[in-house]
Amino acid sequence: MVSGSSGRRVMRTILHIDFNSYFATVEQQANPRLRGKPIGVTGGDRMKRTVLGAASVEAKKFGVKTGMQIWEAKKLCPNIILVSGDSDKYLECTKRFLTILKAYSPYLEVFSIDEVFMETYEIWDPAPSVIPAKAGIHTNHLWIPDQVRDDNIKTTCDFANAYLIAQQIKSRIRSEIGEWITCSIGISYNKLMAKLAGSLQKPDGLVVIANPEETVKILDEIALDEICGIGGRIKVRLNKMGIFHFKQLRQVPLEILTFQFKSYGNFLYNAARGIDESPIIPFYEKEEIQSVSHRHTIDHDTDDLREIKQILLKLTELIARRARAKKLVGKTVNCWFRYGLHPRGEYQVTFSVHPGGVFTGNGMQITIQYTNDGLEIFQAAWRSFQSMWNGSKIRMIGVSISNLKPQTPQNLSFLDEVKQKEVIIKALDKINDKYGEFTLKRAILLGTPIIRRTPNPFLTDRRFKV
Repeated sequence: MVSGSSGRRVMRTILHIDFNSYFATVEQQANPRLRGKPIGVTGGDRMKRTVLGAASVEAKKFGVKTGMQIWEAKKLCPNIILVSGDSDKYLECTKRFLTILKAYSPYLEVFSIDEVFMETYEIWDPAPSVIPAKAGIHTNHLWIPDQVRDDNIKTTCDFANAYLIAQQIKSRIRSEIGEWITCSIGISYNKLMAKLAGSLQKPDGLVVIANPEETVKILDEIALDEICGIGGRIKVRLNKMGIFHFKQLRQVPLEILTFQFKSYGNFLYNAARGIDESPIIPFYEKEEIQSVSHRHTIDHDTDDLREIKQILLKLTELIARRARAKKLVGKTVNCWFRYGLHPRGEYQVTFSVHPGGVFTGNGMQITIQYTNDGLEIFQAAWRSFQSMWNGSKIRMIGVSISNLKPQTPQNLSFLDEVKQKEVIIKALDKINDKYGEFTLKRAILLGTPIIRRTPNPFLTDRRFKV
């Protein structure tokens, strides 16, 4: 914040804009028959053995949550309507949403497909800047510090300009994208508090956390894991230390937190005080992708090595094509999988547990020479799988390649077999680009079902111009 001789202050303001039940409301906007009904959006074209990519506001009232397995959702809400996800539809909606935001600020950080941070600067003038004064954070109202709150008059507010911008954004989303699509907006002086403000009131909320004093009051009313960055595991560790809320966390010296949590202790110390100095990273400055990955949930549990091998090869071919399209090569291959249920209904001994606490699995990474060849990636992933697998049936397998760098410059090879392979790969990509994935494929994949790539909810595997 910078002050001038006239008493005016230039303030940095962060808006966190988050669509409500994004995939579900986009589907309801597209199909009026779904409006007002509990719906769940599944991943891609899968309707079985998958999880919900989104639950509508109506479904959430029954306890249905994003990421929940289909059978769990149906148990809570028998009348839930399942809709196949349409990633292209959601991406197009996001582009229109970002076009609206660019009219207000070039400083946009795309946090996920339905979530954006926006930075603005405004001048606070001692002369009254008025907005309607409406109290409370649990209704569709603005949070205003107690010392200036009065429900019967208009009042000054440090974030008056941001508040008006937020109202305009909501209005334009309704008129330009769809009247059924809503967003919650949080406004504050840093990213952490803006995101918290946006989460305090859903759906269609608008909350301002105006200053550090109000921050402390709010933090002392919420659970530890309601802050972005404190997950279930960290919460459990804090609870074991006798820390159950932010007031207790503020009483712990920084030295003890860094001893227990290493560098993450600094984040916990600052978060308990509403401190966050992380900058907005505009979309045009954001780093390129860190990895290319793909996973597949099989429509049945299997321990057939040939079938698993074919699926893994398809996944690595998909990954390699995406890496080549981005002109990238990588050297770290990670393979992971989940077991199915034991025949007696027991679960396998595991390395990691599915968030739902049902399926278990394992993972391993291996380093190879830089490549974007699907067969070379497969050979590394297959070695990892064989070293981890205990022979039981699996239900899902995934693979990724990371430690990426540009494909050029590179050392040229004059070996005939290398030059021949490069020619074959270029021809394969050209034909598959024109006629569809796996039009040309390796002989071992003949007669096997095609695995199609569907974008995930976050913008990690399909970047687009905003």
